[in-house]
Amino acid sequence: MQRTLSLTIVLAAALVAPASAQDFPTKPISMVIGFGAGGGTDAVVRAVAEPMSKSLGQPILVTNKPGAGGGVAAMDIKKATADGYTLIATGSLTFAFEPQILKTQYQHDDFEHVAIISLFQDGLFTHPSRPYKSMRDVINTAKAEKRSIKYASQYQLDRLIFNHVAKKEGVEIIPVPTQGGNGAVTATLANQVDFGFSGGTFGPHVETGALRMIGSMMAERLERFPDILSMHDNGWMVGSGNYLIVSTTKGTPKPVIDKLAAALKEGMRAETVQNVVKSRYMKDVFFGPDKAGEIVKAEHDKYAKMIAEEKPDEKK
Repeated sequence: MQRTLSLTIVLAAALVAPASAQDFPTKPISMVIGFGAGGGTDAVVRAVAEPMSKSLGQPILVTNKPGAGGGVAAMDIKKATADGYTLIATGSLTFAFEPQILKTQYQHDDFEHVAIISLFQDGLFTHPSRPYKSMRDVINTAKAEKRSIKYASQYQLDRLIFNHVAKKEGVEIIPVPTQGGNGAVTATLANQVDFGFSGGTFGPHVETGALRMIGSMMAERLERFPDILSMHDNGWMVGSGNYLIVSTTKGTPKPVIDKLAAALKEGMRAETVQNVVKSRYMKDVFFGPDKAGEIVKAEHDKYAKMIAEEKPDEKK
């Protein structure tokens, strides 16, 4: 009798689960942004929330919870109920890079990665009063004048990248800490550094001539500036890469994740959202749950290799 009752409970649960996923969502969904208001992540997510809400038939409640490169928000999502009602929108570096340098209480595979919805394109720029037309000019000028190079730094990854460049070129490259892309642009506009970088904040200033593009900090060239050399073009086999990714709690049912991904994909096609992506100089890409996790894992492994190569003393 007991065995029959247990089997009945299991069968009932199996029948209820698909129905619940099919009915999803039946209440508002919380979308937590891992960074402060005003940045590219914030702008794109708030834009896509409206068409996504219409597609799902429930409000998308967007809030900002910055800190630790998206790690503060990530911990909240890790602890949330695995039902698809709590999402995080952040940069892929939150999962692929930060756990390797900050010793976080989470790893890249502690989440269900719903979708990658765009790509930040990190550009390198300088004040127009400086003679540089390229990053090679920056290096050559510093060597000729026998001096160090200063740049507007935002986080550990850029320091790792330019430490590699400094070693390869035999120059000293000094990071000047700033607060995000806006801080890097501000320092460069004030002519306080040789160059700066950001993931799109530079755009309007380049258009007005207040800043000059001198490179892509990625392995590939910038979509909006195809004539500007990339890190690999300069012979530096390193580079940044930061996708805007939406993730949720591990164990969330696949039908729920698929429904969220479909709503995101449809929402990203909206003209209003595409206009925001373009205005932020981001690249329009989309990868669903089948690919998003693979991409994060590949990025994680790439940065692990870079860290090991650039910090050999820590392995001794």
